[in-house]
Amino acid sequence: MLCALALSLFFFSFSELGVACSQHRSCPARLQEQFSTEDSLKVVEAIQKDKEFQAFLSESSKQKDAVLESKEFHDVVAILQEQALQAQAHRVQTPLQSSPSKSKPVELTLFVSFSLGEKALLNIAQDAKKWNATLVLRGFKEGSYIKTAKALQKIIQKTGQGFIIDPELFTLFAIQVVPTFVLSKPFQLNASERMQTPLHDRIQGHVSAQYALETFAKEGDLKDEAKSLLLTGETK
Repeated sequence: MLCALALSLFFFSFSELGVACSQHRSCPARLQEQFSTEDSLKVVEAIQKDKEFQAFLSESSKQKDAVLESKEFHDVVAILQEQALQAQAHRVQTPLQSSPSKSKPVELTLFVSFSLGEKALLNIAQDAKKWNATLVLRGFKEGSYIKTAKALQKIIQKTGQGFIIDPELFTLFAIQVVPTFVLSKPFQLNASERMQTPLHDRIQGHVSAQYALETFAKEGDLKDEAKSLLLTGETK
């Protein structure tokens, strides 16, 4: 971030040099004439002593300070910070929760969206916490990591249940509707290593995780696993 800002300021100062020289007609001529000599050190010293050049430096410094103190500059910094957070979040999915564990024999995953509303997400998060399920969002709220964190903060504090953001999981299971409950065999955490959709059962709609598991236990491809999870949930 600091490097990016430093480069931005460098290019800003460089553009100021062009503006200032255009305002002083003698400046380009002097620069061209002096840089044609062989003694470059003397040229630099001569330029530094030039009154017009000193005036230009003073004016450039004032302009730079004005830019650094302006609201527009701080708005740009805020945008860059948010973009950096978004890039970091994409690289590690999201710090809101760790990825699904490979050690579990089966994964219960709940695909959700901010379109469900805060109350529905809160209820689903409580359900997910009870059944040790993973909550997955397709993307950030309004494309913003900061808005996403704020929107989920209350839910996470109340339930202790986190979320992951993984649009590729939505693609892997061809999720079109939320909420969707998916009980599946473990899959690779690294998206590039996901060769095919794992064996799974699914049900969509506003139902409870227990109802979804009971349905899977009756008629799913992972009947035994669903029954095992049900027993585990009942003992909690």
